[in-house]
Amino acid sequence: MSEENSNRPGSDRKIDLTPLLEKSAEQEPSSAPRHRSLEKTETQLGSLTQEGEPQPDAQGTSEDPPTRPLPPPAADASDSELLRAELESKSRRCAGLEEEIDQLRRQLETTRSDYSGQSKDRLLEIRTLKDLLQRSQAEAMKLSREAGELGRVQKELKAQNLVLQYQLNSWGMPVIASEDGRSDDERRACKPAPFFPVLTPLPGGPDPAPVILRGDLSSFYFPNLLHFLANANLAGVVTVVTDGIVAKLFLEKAVLFLAGWNNRDLDLSLATLLVQSEIVPEETLNEFVGQDLYDLDLASILVSKKKVAVNLIQSGLKEHARVILSFLFRLKRGGFFFQAGQLPRRRDLQFKLAITDVLLKTAAEMDEKTRAKMGLVSS
Repeated sequence: MSEENSNRPGSDRKIDLTPLLEKSAEQEPSSAPRHRSLEKTETQLGSLTQEGEPQPDAQGTSEDPPTRPLPPPAADASDSELLRAELESKSRRCAGLEEEIDQLRRQLETTRSDYSGQSKDRLLEIRTLKDLLQRSQAEAMKLSREAGELGRVQKELKAQNLVLQYQLNSWGMPVIASEDGRSDDERRACKPAPFFPVLTPLPGGPDPAPVILRGDLSSFYFPNLLHFLANANLAGVVTVVTDGIVAKLFLEKAVLFLAGWNNRDLDLSLATLLVQSEIVPEETLNEFVGQDLYDLDLASILVSKKKVAVNLIQSGLKEHARVILSFLFRLKRGGFFFQAGQLPRRRDLQFKLAITDVLLKTAAEMDEKTRAKMGLVSS
């Protein structure tokens, strides 16, 4: 049958490769592993050989060699098992990756929740700070308005204080305008009594006594004012205000009956004059040192307690009036006003000092001082 096939024209010649495959299988060591591609090739070649080999007749021929069947492939080397193992490995790896992804998702959710909570806290803090800032700005504006209102009220109070001082001077009440180193509480604790006698209005006249003359010492000197009042034969009190010092002179028909002021200068005080004139012992005046008394108050207490005779006190007040007049004569600034009225009758304190004599004596003293200065200059 093989010969007929070989001699038949146009027929393909088939080659039996089985002996070659068996020979190569014998030459390869049995212990060496075979590659998957060789196994697959061997299997394909064996199948091709079996298909291309002519079927023997029932009687058989002695020329064709007998064909041997190929051994079955090993179970552990099959492609399906390898793919199945690789699939299981990939599946396990995917499961691990899914678990990692789930864990990362949980961490992300936790981070988001923490961030949202912190953001809410920060927003709450920012809102609180904004509210505090707005409140502080409103408080600042409120305080600014209150400060402006307080300044305006203080100005009004100062103006009212000036008016009150003027009224007090008009009524013969004391005006404390100089600083003596005491606090307001100390001033209130002392509560000094009025040291100026009250001027009584003229019969049928307004109360308090009105001001009929007012001026400035910078343009109308005090000696000229005193000379004018003496020539006018007026009765009343002239008040001079300068640098916080208030002085009052009680006049009646060109005669000075009483003089007082609120000057705190110890060298010009009545107590110093009484001690230097040896009218009152210094020990007697020491008990009145801390009582915050003005000159007229001290004279009134000394007379009422019979510490000094009335005539001695009157002499002391008269000399002290000269001290006050000497101070007023030298003034170049300040204001004055005159109120017409009846003088208070204080027989224990009043004295009589003619204004003309005062003016003449003062003029003589000033002339003497001028000549002394000129003599010093000429020499």
